[in-house]
Parts: sequence; C-alpha cells; structure tokens
Amino acid sequence: MSGRVKGRTLIARDEGDDVDGVLIKLYGEETNGAVSIIEQLFEPGLLLPPHIHQNDVWLHVHEGEMHARVGEEVVRATPGCWVLKPRRIPHTMWNAGDEPARITELYTPGGFELFFRDFADRLRQGPVTLDELNHLGEPHGIRFFDDWIPDLKAAYGLQVVGE
Repeated sequence: MSGRVKGRTLIARDEGDDVDGVLIKLYGEETNGAVSIIEQLFEPGLLLPPHIHQNDVWLHVHEGEMHARVGEEVVRATPGCWVLKPRRIPHTMWNAGDEPARITELYTPGGFELFFRDFADRLRQGPVTLDELNHLGEPHGIRFFDDWIPDLKAAYGLQVVGE
C-alpha cells in the first residue's frame, strides 16, 4: 500500500498512548490522515459539551450505554451499537447510566485525536471554561457551544466534562 506511513496490521487490546484515560489507538499520521482511533471509559453522569467539527466521528459502544444528540435526534446506544456524529452537524454525547461506558471513536479524516492531548494538559490545571475549550479546539477544527447543556443536565442529572 503506497499511501501508508507507519500503519500496523494489528493494534493489541492494551496498546496505545494513554492521555489521561483516553487511549489513542491509531494516529492520523499513521494513515496519511485518513483515520484515527481512540478508546476510553466514559464515566456515568458526564456530558461532553455540544460541539461541531470538521470530521466525521463513529462512536462504538463496547460496554455500558451512551446517549447522543445529533442535530435534533437523540439516540441511546447500547453494547454493539454504532453512532455517526457527522462533520458540521451539532452533536453531543453523555453517559446517563450507572456504569462506565467503554467506547471507541473512529475519526475520519484523522488528526482530531491530538485535541485530547491539549485538553488533558489544560484539565490538569483545574476546571475548563467553554471559552478555554474553544481556544483549545480551534487548531483541531472543533467549536463548543452551550445551547443544549441546561436542558440535558436537568433531564439526565449530568455534569459537563471539565467542570
């Protein structure tokens, strides 16, 4: 395959770079930017701030359950489900269950996995505001907003990641 940079045939279950609980399994640079993959535990009661970005995200639930809002549609994903969060469509996700959810996200094109390093570095300093998230997200093509947060927090008893 002439387009592969460092691609691997096998990525073992315990392989990847751990960035404060986000396991980067495959970097975009390993696929000439075509795709990147992360895996993580998503704790109960957490809400990822609503956002929009320039890549497609495929969310796969291995254990637990996740909810997602994509545009006006809300879905509940259980083990084995895939959820598409398309580029340039506002979306968010949360864990309203009682157990952590183990998830994989596949990003096309790749490169977005680098946002998690920047976010983890900032989060070690304390709570993160929406303005700070947008500053961190700008180089990675992501913009956060708070339009849905009050309703989702009230409906599901959630806390926003980074608060």
